[in-house]
Amino acid sequence: MSTVSRTKRTIQNSTISLILYFIQIFVGFFSRKIFLEYLGDEVLGVNTMLGNILSFLNLAELGIGIAMATSLYKPLHDQDNETICEIISVQGYLYKYIAYLLCFLSIPVLIAIPFLFPHTECGLLYIYIAYIVFLWGTLASYIWNYRQILITADQKGFKLNPWKHALRYIKIFAQIFCLTYIHLGIWGWISLELFEGIFTIFVINYILKREYPWLQTSSKSGKQLLAKYRNLITMTKQLFIHKISSFVLEQTAPWIIYAYVSITMVTYYSNYMMLISYVVILMNAIFEGMGASIGNLISENNKTHTLDVFWELFTSRIWISGIACFALYVSIEPFISLWIGSRYILEDTTLLLLIIGMYIRLSRSVIDSFKLAYQLFGDIWAPIVEASINLGCSILFGYWWGLDGVILGSNLSLIIIVLIWKPYYTFTHGLHASWGKYYIQYVYHTIILILCAYCTLKIINSIYQQIEDYYQIIIYTSTAILIYTLFTYTILLISTEGMRSFTYRIRHILIKLSHRHES
Repeated sequence: MSTVSRTKRTIQNSTISLILYFIQIFVGFFSRKIFLEYLGDEVLGVNTMLGNILSFLNLAELGIGIAMATSLYKPLHDQDNETICEIISVQGYLYKYIAYLLCFLSIPVLIAIPFLFPHTECGLLYIYIAYIVFLWGTLASYIWNYRQILITADQKGFKLNPWKHALRYIKIFAQIFCLTYIHLGIWGWISLELFEGIFTIFVINYILKREYPWLQTSSKSGKQLLAKYRNLITMTKQLFIHKISSFVLEQTAPWIIYAYVSITMVTYYSNYMMLISYVVILMNAIFEGMGASIGNLISENNKTHTLDVFWELFTSRIWISGIACFALYVSIEPFISLWIGSRYILEDTTLLLLIIGMYIRLSRSVIDSFKLAYQLFGDIWAPIVEASINLGCSILFGYWWGLDGVILGSNLSLIIIVLIWKPYYTFTHGLHASWGKYYIQYVYHTIILILCAYCTLKIINSIYQQIEDYYQIIIYTSTAILIYTLFTYTILLISTEGMRSFTYRIRHILIKLSHRHES
């Protein structure tokens, strides 16, 4: 795949993802209000808890999808259709048994439902049916929809995602119609959840047949091919450890906060994390398809070009991550104050610790993408250590410093494993280049971002003394982002090759789009 094609597909994926992101935000806020009014807090709470149970059971997937996607990069680059069909057949075979395992693991869940939900207004019958519907949707992804991994690896998500989102939004508005006009209640709501799953199967397979008419897979042949692709099993075992650790890292903080502080503080923390999650989703949408693009780049086996692209992506991503963190830092307190009240505002030190964690998570993506593309999953001790540090330090520091201690413990685990170990491992075993340069560049970029943030805050706070409405928040935040962006871009453009390469690429794309528009 050519560089132009990779860039074009990355832009297409990012554009579609951004559009879908803003639609998702709008539909989410609107539908949430309707569902709360007509279904009630309890039904939505039950649905959330059932979803969490299935998310935990989905750990049985073991990371097979990631192993398969990374294994498809090279045959896609070489246009080796036979190997592609074989790899996806192996995935189909493995996923079939994952589906059987999910059904088996769901038996004790179904038995435990009366004990998990002893007193519910919606009734146990609804809970049983809702769980089965949600389970069926998950099973569909393993039995019928698993081949969509090819679209992701081939950077063609922009051709499938609009269809999937359209079905979801049609379902949501149909549910709203059933609740508000036909008054079918929870049974109409859950029935439409089931229908969405059925139609999604047809849509995914229609797109696959249109894009890849040569794709022929079989779980039976996957069993026979398993010995040929033993490396996929090895990667899957390694990824399982990474996946378990990620689950622990993401799910433990609220429980520790609840244990040491209060359930009220969990709510305060969740308000901030919800807004942070929206920024993270937005960033992921902007860089949609980058992982597959890097996988195809590495398949070309051009070390010099790969390193050049790495530093370009490194600078551009860390720069945009800095802008996102700064924007959230200047806007989150006045926004929360107007949105739900000033009593929900956390201490400045707490906010800074949350922003630091967010910055590490956003800026790590380039290393993660290259580590993934090189299929470097052998450091299974790293996620175990990361989870141990996270839990141990969060519990210890939480005992001493409460909420700030819990967040500090999480950040410490990120610094040791994400900022120190993973770059070393990726440079040593993947990029085969000097890892010391990475640490120097990371510290240099971070210092520039911090100094520019300090100067921008001095300037902006001298202009805006008080913010009293949403319009002023928009003006205040926009002005701050503009000044900060100009400061950081100018300094990085002068001092880093990565920013100059990124600027050249963007200018080249804009010129090409302009010529295409004129023609």
